Amino acid sequence: MTVKRSSAEHAAIKQFGNELKRLRELSDMSQKELGDRIGVSKQQVGAVERGVRKPSKQFAELTDVALECHGSLRNLWPGARQTQPWWLQEFVELEAKAQVIYEFHPQAVPGLLQTKGYACALVDAAFPPLLQHEKDQVITARFERQKILNQNAPPLTLFVIDEAALRRPVGGEQVMEEQLRALLAVACKPRVQIQVLPFARGAHSAMNGPLVILNMAHAESLVYAETPGSGQVITDPGVVANCVEQFGDLRGVSLSPVESLRFIASLGGEGT
Repeated sequence: MTVKRSSAEHAAIKQFGNELKRLRELSDMSQKELGDRIGVSKQQVGAVERGVRKPSKQFAELTDVALECHGSLRNLWPGARQTQPWWLQEFVELEAKAQVIYEFHPQAVPGLLQTKGYACALVDAAFPPLLQHEKDQVITARFERQKILNQNAPPLTLFVIDEAALRRPVGGEQVMEEQLRALLAVACKPRVQIQVLPFARGAHSAMNGPLVILNMAHAESLVYAETPGSGQVITDPGVVANCVEQFGDLRGVSLSPVESLRFIASLGGEGT
């Protein structure tokens, strides 16, 4: 009997298979060798890699250990039931382990820096509209993410925010004033840096969308790319290197951290 799957689940299975194949080949291991290590056939490994067979949770855990993936395959397992989409959950779990986080946002304040009022206004504006329990799940998950900034050893977080995100009155004047004040407060943390990319700089290299880079342990870097309804963690060294250079370019054309805080204050961050 053919199993009916949603497009999202099919995409999750396909991504798991592609990542499994990439990591197996990086380890210079054949499908048979991997199968022997985890107690399955070469054919089963091949079916999972092609995306025609959904891996079990045990399969994901065993291959993660066999390929020394440090949780990346286990976290990518498409059978997980999360309070947020599987592709976002994968990123959130990696974000929590990152040593350095680089984020550029052209349209909204980054999720790690959002106030509750601002986040609720964004969720209320979602289309198609979310049910109340779905809104609650999104808000809860977003504020769980923010806990990493208050850890004993938080990651270094470098944010570039476009002027458009600061001027758009999300939630109204009062909500925006609260959000601007929150940005000034969080920028006082020793491992948080905020820069503003002003309109006056004109065209820049990231006008096609947001940019998120994670520096992990062992000198590994990842890029997270998101489109409406989907997202992907990219590990290709060439793509990652280009994005790192792009972020450096954005920082170079942005206001300095001190100038940026003055700019945010001028918009209402110090109250009116």
